[in-house]
Amino acid sequence: LQEELRVEEGKLANLQKEYKNGQPERQGDEKNYQRYLDRTARLEQEIRSTQENVEILKREVGKLLR
Repeated sequence: LQEELRVEEGKLANLQKEYKNGQPERQGDEKNYQRYLDRTARLEQEIRSTQENVEILKREVGKLLR
């Protein structure tokens, strides 16, 4: 579980770095602004999901350490 937690925390850090507080850099294929908005929304959802996974894993590790 601890290894899985480290992997999820790393994933979260990478997503947050790419997201840049809601201002991710536009990519070359995002000349259409809607594509940029779609990717930004996808990043937000992935960050929320990964944060939830990290919290769940932290709780599970905490239970095992008691």
